[in-house]
Amino acid sequence: MRTAEPRKRPAHPRVLVIDPAPGELAIPELEALAALGLAPTVNLRRVADPKLRSEISRRWDSIDIDGFRADDIVTAFDGHGGYDALKCRAGIPLTCDVFERLTANTHDQPLRLVAKAASGVDSFDLDAAADRGITVLSTPGANAGAVAELTIGLMLDALRGISTRDAALRAGDWSAAIGGIPVRSLVDSRVGLIGNGAIAREVAARLRPCGAEIWVHGSPRFTARDAERWPARWTATLRELMTGCDIVSVHVPSTAATAGLIGARELRWMKPGSILVNTSRAQVVPEDALDAALRDPDCGLGHVAVDVFATEGTEFASPLASNPHTTLSPHVGGMTVEAMKASSAQLLTAISRFYQSAAEFTARPD
Repeated sequence: MRTAEPRKRPAHPRVLVIDPAPGELAIPELEALAALGLAPTVNLRRVADPKLRSEISRRWDSIDIDGFRADDIVTAFDGHGGYDALKCRAGIPLTCDVFERLTANTHDQPLRLVAKAASGVDSFDLDAAADRGITVLSTPGANAGAVAELTIGLMLDALRGISTRDAALRAGDWSAAIGGIPVRSLVDSRVGLIGNGAIAREVAARLRPCGAEIWVHGSPRFTARDAERWPARWTATLRELMTGCDIVSVHVPSTAATAGLIGARELRWMKPGSILVNTSRAQVVPEDALDAALRDPDCGLGHVAVDVFATEGTEFASPLASNPHTTLSPHVGGMTVEAMKASSAQLLTAISRFYQSAAEFTARPD
């Protein structure tokens, strides 16, 4: 049987940058990609600063497409002879069909690499990528501290009513602004963390000085002995954690196993007046289940704070938007300057290693 020859590295690999690093980080990142021997084509759709748009357009090829639309991505590939690599930050739709079209032999540079400056790759069909020989890179852990900070901020808003009191004062209603006082604080709350990854661990580390009691329930491989290295108590079951905690915070990736992990049944386990925070993925805790639970007088859930939604971007919609017992954040958990610097640097290192390995492979004698 004849085996297919490996694709050789193009002399000048092109990279489609769906969304560059934001603000002042964009130019250094693009310069670093160019220094690796790549030829960037930069999508300007999410670059708001006119001066930055002008500078990027002056120095590199540029386009303007909606990176959240699969057809726009495919059209960009078709119009430029393909790209050897694709770099993004957001959860763009790379389905099996999209991968098939981006690796078509009609392109002089079929896709070989997808590099995402973030940890979650749930919007990519990883099986389809593997079937077509596409390497997928991401930056797990780079934004863990930033997401942990926002998680605790959402907890504090839910406990103290910060955004609600701010809105009442702006409306001139002092009485409403001081409603519900006194309130519970972190020091007299038991916080349950679902998940045992880098973000959950950072949340636990930051909560401990606040005086909160912390419980953690992780994957089946996460044991009581593993939890001894945490500032947290291990719980054997999800039900034990959800029935015993005042605040439940979700930190698991979106997979087939975690889809709908917390639904109507699980939400009914929660204590009266309890809080749920979700900075993982909307698929893990469906928004309609949260909205229904908040409106159910027999359910203990008292407040929901979320940073992730099933429909995000300019077409944002959520049943939680009309529910007064919510704090909503536009998926910005990892968007701090330091976190984005770390993600960009980590990704550039991984991209460099990919091309070094590819060059070594193609240079080997038969």
